[in-house]
Order: sequence, then structure tokens, then C-alpha cells
Amino acid sequence: MHVLLLAPEESGDPFEEDMAERPPRAARVLWPGAGRPEGGELPEHLRAELGEAKACLRAGAHSSAVVMVRRLLEGVCADHGVRVSPLSQALRELRRRGLIEGRLLVWAEDLRLIGNEAAHIRAGRIPAEDARDAVVLAEALLDYLYVFTPKYRDFRKRREAAGTRFPAPARERLPDTLAVRRLRRSRVAFSAHSYSHDPAKARSQKSVAAELGVSHDRLFKGVVTYVDGHVVLAVAPVGAAVDLVGLALAAGGVQARVASAPEVSTLGTDVVSPLGVPLNVPAVVDPSALGHRTVYVASGRHGLELELAPADLVRVLGARVAPITTPAAAPLA
Repeated sequence: MHVLLLAPEESGDPFEEDMAERPPRAARVLWPGAGRPEGGELPEHLRAELGEAKACLRAGAHSSAVVMVRRLLEGVCADHGVRVSPLSQALRELRRRGLIEGRLLVWAEDLRLIGNEAAHIRAGRIPAEDARDAVVLAEALLDYLYVFTPKYRDFRKRREAAGTRFPAPARERLPDTLAVRRLRRSRVAFSAHSYSHDPAKARSQKSVAAELGVSHDRLFKGVVTYVDGHVVLAVAPVGAAVDLVGLALAAGGVQARVASAPEVSTLGTDVVSPLGVPLNVPAVVDPSALGHRTVYVASGRHGLELELAPADLVRVLGARVAPITTPAAAPLA
């Protein structure tokens, strides 16, 4: 093993004196480092989670260490007031609020995935190297949130107090959703409208419509269903329930059911957009859409609705138009 030391200089001429007879000098180890303690800024409950992850790592319990890292991610989200489920959505909410940057979101998402693997026996054992890296990356995430971000904030305050003028940061543009990209490729005229979104609070579609300044019956939802075992997209007003019997008839089938949450999650978006499902999925649009000059549909991302002509919606989806809603409106969700 190699060790790099820094020792204080000695006075006197080493050629004139026997240096071996001198008392030992205190040396400082420069490399390798002995590791650093967690920053004092770290909340105690998160410090405990990180300590348990490191203890598992030292004991060779690599799967347990990675599970503790996942628990640590949940604790970080909760500590910042983000308590939504699943964890993947909570991490994206940290990103949306500007608390972590894009690369850190990728790190956190990878840590979440390996944590999921470690929690299930069918995934096998987690390699020691992966467990070590997971703990190091988790600690880096904590450093960013609890050590470096506050330090930079204090640094900037001091500089601003001293008269330094900082340029306004450029607003980062979020990538287009699949629905937006599909409309652009189709050369369809549409408008994107933002609305406020807090993942910690449930919000009705009626309140979203009020913020957008439109009647709620112009907001349409995409409902993923199965007709005789095949996926069919139903597009209906947000305030109406889908008539499964009518949908089955419109799709040329016999029996229809609404897809389960795990089945819908395979689409890979936070919000189901009628325009965000695969191109080969047949769609049925309720004719009530054609009674409006324009309608609003989800973009595939919370906080953003897309407005377009109903005829364009039908054309882009390659949809059939047929009555697929029940007369009684369901409660707006």
C-alpha cells in the first residue's frame, strides 16, 4: 500500500547532524483520504439513513445497502415537501421545482431502479461495486442539496450585498412531450397552455378549466381500454364516464374494460394524453368534441394542456367518431 505524507521541514543541516537522533515529526496523510464525515447541514433522519447504508456496505450486505439508498431518496423527497407516489414522479417533481438538475435526476432515477431490483429476490444479488457506487452517488446528491446549494446561495447573497450584479439565469426549456412532437410532425395548428400544478395537492379538472378560462366540457381525456383483449383509446369529455358497451360496439368488439394502472403505466408518462399513445392503437372519439371550435387535451405532462381543432384531433389519431359516453356525467377528477 502506498501512502503520501506531508511532514514539516527540519531546521539545520542534514549533512552536519545525525537526523536519526532527532525526535519524530508529526506528518499529515495526504492520500489516500480517510473519508469525510457527512456535512452538518444534513438533517438527522437523512444522516441516519446514509449511515445505515454505509454500515450495510461495510458488512457486505450490498443489497441492503442499495435498499437503504432508495429509502434515502424517499426521505429527500419528503424533506422537500414532495410526498407524491410513485418515487419516480416525486424525483421528477424535484427537477421541476429546480431543486436538482438534469444529470442529478438521471442519477437519482438510476438509484431508484437499482433499489427496486435489490428489494426483490428474483433480481439476484447486487454486486459490491454497484452498491459502493450507489452509496457514493447518493452522498453526492445529498451534498448538492444540503451542502453546496446552501453554500452557493450564501456566496451569492454576499456578492450581491457587495454590489455584484448577476445576469438572470436562462430559462431551461423542457423537452417536448410525445404528444407535442406528434402534432408538430403532423403540421397541425395547436396552442400549448400552462396551468399551475402542485403534486402534493389533488386538483379537479373543473378548476384547471377555470384557470385556463374555458368551459370544462371542452377538456377531453384519453382513457386506455381493452376491447376483446386489444388496446383501444377512448377520447371523451373529462366530466363524462365512458360507456364500455358503446365503446365495444364502436370498436367492433363484444366486451370492453378500462385498463388497470399498471397497464397504463407502460405508456411511460405521468399523464395519459390521447396524442401520446402508440400510433397503431385504434381510437374512438366521442362526437361531443365536434361541437366545439377547439378542444383541450392533456400534453402528457402535468401543468400543460394542448388546444386544437377537434377535426384535427380525429385526423391525427385516425380515430372513429361514435357515441361512447353515458348520459350521466361522472364527478370531475
